Amino acid sequence: MIRLFNVKLMPVSVCLLLVLLTGCFGGSDQLETAEVHGKITYKGEPLTMGSVTFIPEGPGKAAAGEIREDGTYTLTTYSKGDGATIGKHGVMVISERDTSELPAESAEANVDLSLIPEKYSMSPKTSGLTAEVKAGDNEINFDLE
Repeated sequence: MIRLFNVKLMPVSVCLLLVLLTGCFGGSDQLETAEVHGKITYKGEPLTMGSVTFIPEGPGKAAAGEIREDGTYTLTTYSKGDGATIGKHGVMVISERDTSELPAESAEANVDLSLIPEKYSMSPKTSGLTAEVKAGDNEINFDLE
């Protein structure tokens, strides 16, 4: 038995006490997020496929979302639809042709796959896209040129 605060505790009780204290004082490594959704267009037309990624300038995990057929997206960081961490982000967009139906040896399989200029998908620095996520609901749209 262990004596803690002048109370005799059994080893199982000590473990339970540590778990409870960890729940109160420990915590999650998850940073606060806010909902982020929007629409991505290229030359005024909605992108019909691809993904968008928000990479925080400070600490935190990147958020990503799939671009739907109408060009809309919703970001996820930790759990579906929870958005992105609050703060400034660099943004990348990837949109490529679907080659799943093409034979591997097809000449078309070796063409440029990107539906948008490559600068948007290389890194947040080359994309030139930024966003600031604030507490609450954020609608962030991008019109790529």
